Amino acid sequence: MARLEQSWSLVVSIFILPTDQYMSIQDRSKIEYRARVNKVMDYIDQHLDQNLDLCTIAEVANFSPFHFHRIFTFMIGESPIDYIQRLRVERAAWKLREDDPLSITEIAFDCGFGSVSLFSRTFKRYFKVTPSQFVKLEKPVYSSNGSVFSKNGQMLRKNMKAVSAEGGDLCITELKQYFFMKTNIEVLEMPEMKAIYVRHMGPFNEIGHAYEKLFKWAFPRGLFTPNVSKSATVIHDDPTVTDIEKVRQSACIIVTEDVKVEGEIGKLSIPGGKYAVGHFELGFTEFEMAWNSMCNWFLESGYQQGDGCTYELYHNDYNTHPEKKHIVDICIPVKPL
Repeated sequence: MARLEQSWSLVVSIFILPTDQYMSIQDRSKIEYRARVNKVMDYIDQHLDQNLDLCTIAEVANFSPFHFHRIFTFMIGESPIDYIQRLRVERAAWKLREDDPLSITEIAFDCGFGSVSLFSRTFKRYFKVTPSQFVKLEKPVYSSNGSVFSKNGQMLRKNMKAVSAEGGDLCITELKQYFFMKTNIEVLEMPEMKAIYVRHMGPFNEIGHAYEKLFKWAFPRGLFTPNVSKSATVIHDDPTVTDIEKVRQSACIIVTEDVKVEGEIGKLSIPGGKYAVGHFELGFTEFEMAWNSMCNWFLESGYQQGDGCTYELYHNDYNTHPEKKHIVDICIPVKPL
């Protein structure tokens, strides 16, 4: 999953990067457009169960509907309406995979669809199966190199159907050898945390660019101190449902006070509550195994994933670790089965 690929030592290079006052008009314009689009994305996420027409969300960005439609489509790669429909379908898929899901009718309306028939048609267009068929499919539990597997090691597609590929499945021995690592996982009451962030959409190992922008802005303002400040990656989408190129992540620095943000820098609150917290020391290539270990823990824990975002909380500068490892907590909201 997501990780802080860039070193804390990246901060040292900030002083030789151009400051805001030397930015070109073009760069300032790009940052302002990104800030407005991020504001709309946050608004959509918070109001997904409500009516979201083009005029409403364009007003959030302070653009005309026509101009906003063109800008959003250019920057995100899909139209605002297509983006909203996709998020609604993906949220519905997540709810359908719960161990004791709501009825299809309840999920349809809870995710912002005006009717069950519209929900069913849209869902089938995305996942190639109806919601009722989707509920009966094997659930993905583990991942490896972009592929997802059931708890028994069977390779699955995005619509959770088994793939008929020779050599694709994994035996239990392979699961234990390649997917899991020993760790301490406990259920803890985590505090609510304030954070400033830069949004990233795409593969997890490319989030370093977002952290670079965040550090550049935060360091001269006294909001980041290496080996003292904590950072976190908040993951807003489930990569077993959402295509990796569209998975949304927020590169965050934890702050203790309210911060006046600008441009691409946003602020968010990481909800407090009950989380499964796995404590890890990880090299760059071990994050996927750590997440698989968390998923495997759920199978025998008596818990299921709760509402809200998952996140990784980083505690060190990996350059100061004798084995160059990240000390990180993986935090997943939980609720009883």
